[in-house]
Amino acid sequence: MIKASAVGLALLLPTWATVAQDFSLSGNGDISVNRCAYGRGAPAIEQAKASALAEISRVVSSSKVLSVATTREELSSATMEWLQQLTTLQQEGIDLRGLRTQVSTPELMGSDTCVTVTLVKQPVSKNSSATAWDNAETTVSVTVVGEGWRDNKQGISARENAELDALRRAISQVVGVWLTEQRTQYSNSAAYTSETQNSMAMSDFVAQQLQTKSSGMVKQWRLVDSKALPNNGVEVTIRADVEKQKIALATANIMQQIGSPRVSVTAPSPLDNELKQWLSKQGVELSDKANLLLVAEPRMIERNGTSRLDLRVTVNDRAGNQYGSWRNDSSLIALPSSDTVLYDLIDVHLSLEEQSKGLRKQLGDAFVRVVQEGGLLHDIWINSDYLAQPDRLSSVLSTLGGAKDVSVAHDGQFYKAQLRFSGKTGDLVAALRQSLKPIIAVDLPKATVANEFSIRFN
Repeated sequence: MIKASAVGLALLLPTWATVAQDFSLSGNGDISVNRCAYGRGAPAIEQAKASALAEISRVVSSSKVLSVATTREELSSATMEWLQQLTTLQQEGIDLRGLRTQVSTPELMGSDTCVTVTLVKQPVSKNSSATAWDNAETTVSVTVVGEGWRDNKQGISARENAELDALRRAISQVVGVWLTEQRTQYSNSAAYTSETQNSMAMSDFVAQQLQTKSSGMVKQWRLVDSKALPNNGVEVTIRADVEKQKIALATANIMQQIGSPRVSVTAPSPLDNELKQWLSKQGVELSDKANLLLVAEPRMIERNGTSRLDLRVTVNDRAGNQYGSWRNDSSLIALPSSDTVLYDLIDVHLSLEEQSKGLRKQLGDAFVRVVQEGGLLHDIWINSDYLAQPDRLSSVLSTLGGAKDVSVAHDGQFYKAQLRFSGKTGDLVAALRQSLKPIIAVDLPKATVANEFSIRFN
C-alpha cells in the first residue's frame, strides 16, 4: 500500500489540463469534427468516421453547439432554427446516422488515420430515427439517406454505392436500437465502447461487420428519393425493412467477441500481478495461453531522491501484430525513492481516473480492432501425408466460415496455413476437421494447440 506521506505528496502535485474546441461550426450551420484511429486502411478510416459522428452526436445533444452558435452574430435565423431543431430532436432520440454527412480525404498522422466528418445543414424530422425494439415484430422499418460516388477500381456506380451506404446506415440504426435494449447484458462491452466510440459509433462498427460477414439483413427496401451531388455523386433516400432476429444474433456474436477477450499478461514483477488484478476488475478474462498479449514495460525515472514511472503497454497477438498501445503520463506524480516505490507508483497510476480511463480506452480500441481485422491470426500445420489434394488447401480454407486472410506455404514435411478466425480456437479446430474432409488421404489425428495460436496436425 502507499504510505501516507506518499499520498500527501501526490495530492500536492499540480495538474494541468488543456481545453480545445472539439468541433467547428460553419457560417451556414454545418458541424464538423476531426477524429483519428490507430492503423491504416479501411478499418481505421471507418473507425475514425464512426468516432467523429459519435462526437457530433455528443456535442449536439449536450447543447454545446447551441452555446457556441449564440456567440456567433453572423449566423442567420434559419441556421439558428436548424441547430435548435437538431438539438431538440437529438435529445429526443433522433439517430444521426440517417442524416447526410460529408467525409474528408483521409490523412495520415503518425500511426493514426484521420478524417473530418461534416454534418451538413438539411431538413430533419422524427421520422429520421428508428423506432423502439418491438419483440412482436419480425422486422424494423427505417428511413435513411445514403451517398455514393463511382468506384472505378471496383466497377461500382455512384448509384450503387449510394444504395449500399444507405443499407449500411439502415442496419446501423437497427443495431443501435438493439444495443440500447441489451445494454445490461453487454455492459462489459459498453464499458469499453462508451470510452472509445460510444453507442452510436459501436453501432456503425457492428454494421460494418455485418455488411461484410452476413447477408439477408435487409428483407426489402424501396427508393423514396434521389438527387445528384457534386462531383458526379448520388444521394438516395430509402425505406428499408431490416430483419430483427438476424441482426440480434449476429450483433450478439460480435459484442461477445469484443466484450469477452482472453488476454495473457507479459510484464516483470510486481507489475504483472498489479495489471492482472486491474484487468480482472475490468471484466477481462486472463489466460497464460491466450493468443492476445498485453505487454507492459515499466521504466523508473529517478532524480533528486524522487522516482517517477514511465509505463508503456501494447496489445499484440502471438504473430507479432500490434492492435493498440498506451503510455502513462509520468509527469503526474513523483514519490520519494524507496524499496517499495515501484509498487506505490503502479498503484497510484492505475488508480488515477484519467490514467485508468486512458488505458481502458486503448484496450477497448485494441479489442475492437481485432474484430475489425477479422479475428486473431492462427498458424495451422498439417503433415503432408494427411493431404490427398494439397493444391486445394488454400481454396478450402478460404471458404471456411469465419476465416479471413488465408495464406498457405509448403514447409518441408508440413503445409503451413495462416488465417484470421473470428471465433474461438476450439471452434476453428472443429471447423478445420469438417472442411478438410474432402481433401485428406486419412483421418486427421488429434490437433495439438499451443497458446491458442498454433494448431498442428502432426
